[in-house]
Amino acid sequence: MKKHKLEDLIEESGLLAGDITSAKVEVIASIVLTFGYSLSTLATILALQEEEELAQSKTAETQDQSFYIQEMYKQLQSVNNRLDTIERKLYRF
Repeated sequence: MKKHKLEDLIEESGLLAGDITSAKVEVIASIVLTFGYSLSTLATILALQEEEELAQSKTAETQDQSFYIQEMYKQLQSVNNRLDTIERKLYRF
């Protein structure tokens, strides 16, 4: 009976009292490292998304500028054609 009480006391003091063992430290370290790796991966993903959004906005801005330049070119061609027509009519007179 005393033997069981002694074993129970040792078991209680070891597990329930929270003795730090190398196995517990290893598990905690593994959890912390996994959590850190996950945060690092998340930070990398967010940085890549931000870069992609920035690149897309620059591409859209470049496309918009290209469109406006093409429209301006068409308008200038139209004005130039009108001026040519007016110039030809003036030379007739």
